Formats: sequence, C-alpha cells, structure tokens
Amino acid sequence: MPGIFDQLVDDEPEVEVDDEVEESCDMITEEVEHDCPLCQYHQNDASVIERMNQMEQSMTGNTSSDEIYKTLAALYDAQVRQPLLNQALDAPEITVEQLRQHYTLHRLNLKDIVSKEILEINNMQVHFRKNQVATVNTKTGRKTINPKAMGEWIKLSKHKLDLIKYYRTSVGKEKKKDSHSIKPYDFS
Repeated sequence: MPGIFDQLVDDEPEVEVDDEVEESCDMITEEVEHDCPLCQYHQNDASVIERMNQMEQSMTGNTSSDEIYKTLAALYDAQVRQPLLNQALDAPEITVEQLRQHYTLHRLNLKDIVSKEILEINNMQVHFRKNQVATVNTKTGRKTINPKAMGEWIKLSKHKLDLIKYYRTSVGKEKKKDSHSIKPYDFS
C-alpha cells in the first residue's frame, strides 16, 4: 500500500539538487470539499447507508480500502440504484471515489486511521534510514551515524510500537457478537 512519504524515499532522484531554495509546506495536501452524496442521503435512506457504514467498519483491517469501497459501491448499486432505475425513478450514482472521500474525510474509522498512521510512521523511518541517519565518506567508505537523526529514528520507533500496542489492545479488537450455537433438539 503506497504511503504519503513514498516520494521522499526515492533512491534515485530524477532531479539533481544544487542550491535550490526550499520553503516549508504542509506535509499533507488537503482536498477541496465537494458535496458528498452519502452525507446528503444519510438522512433519507439511513438503512442502506447504515449497512454500508457497518460493512466498512467490519471489513477494515481485513480487506484493502480499495476493495472495501468497490464492495460498498456494488452494494449501493444493487440495493438502491438499480431498484429505483427499474421503477423509472431518479437514482443518483455513487462512485468508488465518492465513497473513498466520504470514508476518509467525513466518517472517520479509528481502526483505519491508526493502521494508516502506523504505515506512515514506517515510511518515515524508511526515509530516515535511507537519507538522514547515516552518512558515508565517499573517499574512505567510512559510515557515520548522525546522533540527532538516530534519536528521531528511536522516537518514531517508540511511537510506532505504542500505536501497534494500542491497535492490538483497543482498536483492533472488534466487539465479539454472541454466537448462537445450534443445540440438539430434545425429542422427549
């Protein structure tokens, strides 16, 4: 799964950096808000939207986000859109991209957020390992560890491990449903 910092970990930069001027920027580019059909229709048809929300919640952690959004789009199409079209009624289309935006920007899933945060920290560690923790003398081949960068590496590592522990103990455990076992019938 590609991460936000993948572009930072480019082993072979295409552009040679000389004395370019760099300025601070937000590390995440925010998307422009658009009208969200799921937010609009949630009040009108809560049953299907609620079912989609439950499916997204239960599939998170077991299925890739793209597959979840494709499944939800297919559910909406089969359960809502096609029956309305068959009755010659107006039926809005909800795309996979609209579902992605809704479930990443409007309806937060704590399990998904924590798991993506763990992956992003991992990507930052890869960036640090490849670009900042060690330097090599090109003439002698001697490697030197940058203590400040190594300290940042350790902070990231501890934070990642804390998130993993939190994920395993709190977020990752789903509420177990009472399983109704089938009991033998008594023929008395």
